[in-house]
Amino acid sequence: MELIISEPEEIVKISKTLSVMARINILKLTSEKPLDITELSEILHMSKGNISNHVAELENAGLVEVKYENGVKGIRKIVKPRYQKITIILLDTSTSLEKTNENG
Repeated sequence: MELIISEPEEIVKISKTLSVMARINILKLTSEKPLDITELSEILHMSKGNISNHVAELENAGLVEVKYENGVKGIRKIVKPRYQKITIILLDTSTSLEKTNENG
């Protein structure tokens, strides 16, 4: 699935969320296969609390889905990305073409 954004507010929201390397790494890792907080913590060498905070930011931006499953030592929080591709459109081509035609 692909996320296409062109609204300035959405571009800022997604850009801020992706401005932290740990969040990009979480998206990349979970794109290969869904992972839980403990697995992400071990792979990225970060605390579970830190990973949970980053996952919450990604979830708030609508970039990941989280589901809960029973695990050996309680509930596992499984993370997977909602999109395989994110496209940011900066220029509205229809508006740009209209201006070009008017000036040309």
